Amino acid sequence: MVMNPDTLRIKRITESIIGLPTLPTVVSKMIELVDNPRTSAASLSRLISTDQTLTARLLKLANSAYYGFPREISTVNMAIVVLGFNTVKDMGLSLSVFDAFKNQDVTSSFDISRFWEHSIACGIASRMIARTYRSRYAGEAFVAGLLHDIGKVILNQYFNKEFIEIMKRSSAGELLEDAEDSVIGTRHSQIGSWLADKWNLPKLIADTLGYHHAPWESRIDPVFVATITLADYICHLSGLGHSGRIAPPVLDQQLWDIFSKENIPIDEPDIVRLQDEFLIEFDKSETFMSFLHENDGTRG
Repeated sequence: MVMNPDTLRIKRITESIIGLPTLPTVVSKMIELVDNPRTSAASLSRLISTDQTLTARLLKLANSAYYGFPREISTVNMAIVVLGFNTVKDMGLSLSVFDAFKNQDVTSSFDISRFWEHSIACGIASRMIARTYRSRYAGEAFVAGLLHDIGKVILNQYFNKEFIEIMKRSSAGELLEDAEDSVIGTRHSQIGSWLADKWNLPKLIADTLGYHHAPWESRIDPVFVATITLADYICHLSGLGHSGRIAPPVLDQQLWDIFSKENIPIDEPDIVRLQDEFLIEFDKSETFMSFLHENDGTRG
């Protein structure tokens, strides 16, 4: 049977996903430990200490001026106590993602450094909103926000010619998702979900990456996905970084319906307030942002 061009494209993308770098074993185990409420700082410390690079980065962050500890932090265990489990997880995953996709081409339509800035900002915004309205998922929210557009990075690195065409069409006014459908036969959201599955990230994360532009289609937790959708929109409004999209994604009424059905007090008039709260949160996280940028392989 002869495959049509779209099927061939999707098959090629799927095969490339299989060949993508894997998440470092120590980081995968670290995510599992942090998500386990019975994990102690000592057990997490033992795991991190097996990776020299991760250990060095962790100690550097813990000794940064932002945390202002009065004496030098020289042990991983103390660094974990100072930073907290979730900050350690956020740092480890963020840097692993940067390492996995550090060989990126910078084009006029896709600046990878600004893309990472948008992604980290979305992680911060997602965590802030979740902490207030979906507190049990605040830890996962940063990860989901950070990775929500990772499919674009995969396209840029492994399908650069097609991605440049998508960006050209988008810059000319075509909806990004329509351009993706036309050029590659699938979307960055689906590709990101494939990667999350490959990295054995929680199903909630894979589901969010797949449906962050249509949270009402989520099969696991539409409210959580809608939180990331809203965070992404707020980051676009705030002009932090650049996702490769020329205008903020349009928010569908179904997004607000999701919150309303769950009696979560978020509606369209709250966007300005949430944006103000996010900018304050972002300023507080400036040191964490700077630290990640130092290690993302796109500056300097």
